[in-house]
Amino acid sequence: MSTSSRIIATATDRNFVELAGVMLHSLVATDVGEDVRLVVFCDGLRPGDKSNIARCVHPRTVEFIDLQGAHTARMATLQTNSNWSRAIYTRLLMPQLLGVTTGRIVYLDADTLVVDSVNPLFEIDLGIYAVGAMGGKSAKETARLGLAPDINTFNSGVLVVDVEKWLKEDISEKTLALAAERASKNLPAFDQDVLNIVLNGRFAVLDYRWNCLGKCEHPSPAVIHFTHAKPNTTRCVHPWRHAYFEHRAQTPWARSRLKTKWDRRARRLSSSLKRFFGRF
Repeated sequence: MSTSSRIIATATDRNFVELAGVMLHSLVATDVGEDVRLVVFCDGLRPGDKSNIARCVHPRTVEFIDLQGAHTARMATLQTNSNWSRAIYTRLLMPQLLGVTTGRIVYLDADTLVVDSVNPLFEIDLGIYAVGAMGGKSAKETARLGLAPDINTFNSGVLVVDVEKWLKEDISEKTLALAAERASKNLPAFDQDVLNIVLNGRFAVLDYRWNCLGKCEHPSPAVIHFTHAKPNTTRCVHPWRHAYFEHRAQTPWARSRLKTKWDRRARRLSSSLKRFFGRF
């Protein structure tokens, strides 16, 4: 394995290609150091999809890492649904997929939008922890996950990973093992749930500005996270949707139609048929 100090990564399947491309366009519009690697973990992307994403970051370059081989085999039995494919589990294998043993990885979900530089996340103090994330106390979440009520839980849409500590704690193996063990049980947040269970509150709590959920009620947000209706759908009424369209206008999806509830239903039907016929 080689080493690399500063990486920003995301993951997508074909359903989220537009969102990933627009997010990356918003990212490079901020101050991103030339030494930062930009990486997309891919699940079933076509050459045209990759070309469109690459255009979003030009003149910067982006690396594409396809799920394949042993890593794909490990994900074959893990929970997925019509919204979230196995691409979500790349968060659990980032150091291995990237081939790094030290440094930091900043992970951003495809359905985020960067409105201020994320460079500070490479320097932010994580203390003794391997992971930094936005979170806090939620009696509902701890009860659902079977954790002690005083434990903090987090949203995994924005993660800061200290690679060396992550590997030392064997977090990849522990989370994947738990995901496989509980594949038949209801973990609605999938990889986020297993991360929270394995880490059991052992993470550095990031300020809300780094992962603004809901209506984004923060005076100085850095990353907007569209956790419910996505900004490229007719259902979205998010107050930052305009910013998404400003960036989308400069991407290959500038004239794409908005997705409707019928697209969502068609995706669910397709997912159900694949499962019925034994296709992953």
